[in-house]
Amino acid sequence: MMTPQELVENVEKLVALPDVCIKVNRLIDAPNYSAKTLGDLIVQDTDLSARLLRLVNSAFFNLQAPVDTISRAITVIGTNELRNLVLATSAARVFTGIPGDLVDMNEFWRYSMTTGVVGGELAARCRVLHTERLFVMGVLHDIGRLVIYLELPDMSRDILLVTGGDDRLLPDVEADMMGFTHMDVGEALLRQWSLPESIITVVAHHHRPAQARSYQLESALMHMASVISVGEMSGAELEDSCEQIDPMAWEITGLSPDSIPGVMETVPQKVNEIIDVVLSPKLSARRNQSN
Repeated sequence: MMTPQELVENVEKLVALPDVCIKVNRLIDAPNYSAKTLGDLIVQDTDLSARLLRLVNSAFFNLQAPVDTISRAITVIGTNELRNLVLATSAARVFTGIPGDLVDMNEFWRYSMTTGVVGGELAARCRVLHTERLFVMGVLHDIGRLVIYLELPDMSRDILLVTGGDDRLLPDVEADMMGFTHMDVGEALLRQWSLPESIITVVAHHHRPAQARSYQLESALMHMASVISVGEMSGAELEDSCEQIDPMAWEITGLSPDSIPGVMETVPQKVNEIIDVVLSPKLSARRNQSN
């Protein structure tokens, strides 16, 4: 049986991040970079630039004044925020060729982005700094599943048959049948992409946040967000979803089920706008400027 690292090595050529995304990630981690250099790099990709500007001007940020240039976006929301948007927007567009009987890709990304939005809302209730990190964590938290679907489609069908669609069973069933989980694969892929350690850790522990040695609060928030989002997608009662959350996550975050309905009030609008931008056909800069 293959290891997570071998799966990632096989699939990395198929799902490599765009050059601009890799360059942005490296530039922000380098010393003495400038916002101008970052902006000049991003605007070379006109489609990505258009998507980023539409996201920045969406309800997700709820800015008081419109932002019409990438350089202004960097000034308003910051470089790390912009990197997160670049990562999330790029990652959602590189996976192709996955058998349709395994996953509906539009539904997968709607669920992932809902998880990201809910995670950010929960983080704000906990007064977590830089809650935008939770968005990209949500977008990427289940990305290991896509790698497994691509590389091991027959095994994936067997796993889905055993779990019957119950995500709570997934880690144990995967471990029994493959010797590793989608969390292990997601961790391996994000390390290959040289993403920040905080994102890697949360992806590796979103089912079992108490096992995280670092970024435990973020891992617990992502666990809660993913469970709530599964319920949101399936039409389950919010109370029922809350009952499925690991009790340790409530303890780690200090949140209570009573706080969750308020969190969900603005989620649908934000998710719809993000989905429209990220998954829509190729955008033009002209279209973006006219909106």
